[in-house]
Amino acid sequence: MRGAEVDLLTLAPATEEPLTLPRGVHLRPIKVVEDNYLARAIAFREGVGRALYALKPDIVHFRGPFEGQAAIRYAADRRIPTIFEVNGLPSVELRYHHPAVGAAPAFEGKLRATEQFLLNQATLILTQSNATRRFLALRAQTPIAAPIVVVPNGADPALLTLPRRSLDTATALPRPPRLLYVGSLAPWQGLGELLSAVARLRKHRDFRLEIIGQARREWERRLARAIRAFKLREHVVVREPVGPERLKEALRDSDICIAPLRHDRRNRLQGCSPIKIFEYKAAGRAIVASDLPCIQEILTHGEDGWLAKPSSPHRLRDALAHLLEHTELVDQLGARARRSVEESATWPHRQAAVASAYAALLASRA
Repeated sequence: MRGAEVDLLTLAPATEEPLTLPRGVHLRPIKVVEDNYLARAIAFREGVGRALYALKPDIVHFRGPFEGQAAIRYAADRRIPTIFEVNGLPSVELRYHHPAVGAAPAFEGKLRATEQFLLNQATLILTQSNATRRFLALRAQTPIAAPIVVVPNGADPALLTLPRRSLDTATALPRPPRLLYVGSLAPWQGLGELLSAVARLRKHRDFRLEIIGQARREWERRLARAIRAFKLREHVVVREPVGPERLKEALRDSDICIAPLRHDRRNRLQGCSPIKIFEYKAAGRAIVASDLPCIQEILTHGEDGWLAKPSSPHRLRDALAHLLEHTELVDQLGARARRSVEESATWPHRQAAVASAYAALLASRA
């Protein structure tokens, strides 16, 4: 793909700070003023359609069903290939982000029909996990003809080169062990279960839990209520999203990092590829995560992570307690986690996988 020109059609960014883009990549924001979700989506679709006919690209890569409709129409006119990147389908996601909209059967049915149409029309499908690939195949009303290529998330170990954290050393310091969660504060991430787990843990030993992530006001209130209810205000600190340097500092100061995803339809069936887990691994930290199919693709229990039954505060507490009692294991898990990223899960590895998928697509049409 060397020498290719890439145009990025996106919603207009919230800030006007200039972005540093690679050579040959052009950001072309589409301004949308509507506040309503559906109106914004339709306006973006129409803006993408106009931009495509103006730019005349030779390949169209899209990520959502609304802009996908514009992409498929343009591709059919020009007889060019399309790539549908599926990280999460709105027919699944809307139930979690906008319950009133996502629970509307007629609207959800139209979304599913649109998604199925795009999956059937796309020339190539990229997705984030084998769990998502299986989900797409199982829910398809007709077999998907396009190849489905799995490219998970990754991390940059060079940006997260940190001193190894050993609890043998940490316990000699005048501070308790430090636990860390980074990511969305959405309910499906399992933060309620995490707080319940550490409340149980508090009965046996002291600790500090730092939670860093973006949240809606409703999620913040729910989290604050849970912290008060479990009497954890002296043990838990919640911070807004931070920049790369502050995140690096939080990872450096942590002993165990946590990804407690819930056992729900979104995580168990649709699947995901949590970037926080790759960043935890790249930082060389021991990780406790939910034992879900999509997580099993990233972590191997006892090798480079420690998996616990999802949506079970009791099992999550046991996993944390086990690592805190076996300090040598914390070091071993962290070292193996970082090595696994260096060997096969850096961004250059992922870029090569995407480039290979593009090359195979173009070769098949030559």
